[in-house]
Amino acid sequence: MPARREPIFNLPAATKTLIVILATIQFVVAYGPPEFSNWLLVTFAFIPARVTLEGGAEFATMLTYFFLHGDWTHLIVNVLALAAFGTPVERRFGSLRYVLFLAASAFAGALFFLALHPDEIAPVVGASGAISGTMGAIVRFAFTPGARLADRRRSSPYDGGSNFTSLSQLRLNRQAMFFLVAWLAVNVLLGAFPQAVGVSSAIAWEAHVGGFLFGLLFFGVFDRAGRHAVNS
Repeated sequence: MPARREPIFNLPAATKTLIVILATIQFVVAYGPPEFSNWLLVTFAFIPARVTLEGGAEFATMLTYFFLHGDWTHLIVNVLALAAFGTPVERRFGSLRYVLFLAASAFAGALFFLALHPDEIAPVVGASGAISGTMGAIVRFAFTPGARLADRRRSSPYDGGSNFTSLSQLRLNRQAMFFLVAWLAVNVLLGAFPQAVGVSSAIAWEAHVGGFLFGLLFFGVFDRAGRHAVNS
């Protein structure tokens, strides 16, 4: 009997769909009519000062900025990160909870940025805040003894057990704490010295931190596997 061949890009449905949407939008922004591209950026980018002054419908841009990117390099970096970190989270949460989790993480990232820079007029774009949320979520279960990220062959219900680290136990998990501290340090340093990675414009590290903290703190709200665990 021939051996079963695994697909090279074995991504779950929501992650795969989001990558296609992000790439399509970037293609339109990069190669579409300049007037339309500018309208997309002006209308859907997150501009803190505009939210502060106008409110109302402008709060929606704290979600829509997720779909826009500064250039192809920005998009490619985020797509690779979404594939790497979003995949195990989607397989654990399930597609619907995962999409809601990404939306909430994106909003939390924008909210954290808004709290620190309420008068900022430069537009903020990119999926990094939401992706940072998946990294925060991974801290809660990837470093737990006996836990598995996911079954590579499946995108249906997560079967890796309900193991996760509670917030009260997190400080006792040295691997998780190392990842957490290293991630925060790297993002703060990149925010202070973006030229270190060849980026000329500022990096909205505050949005990254906001999304990460949301994923870390609210992991249990979205965790499908953990809902079936027995409380002790």
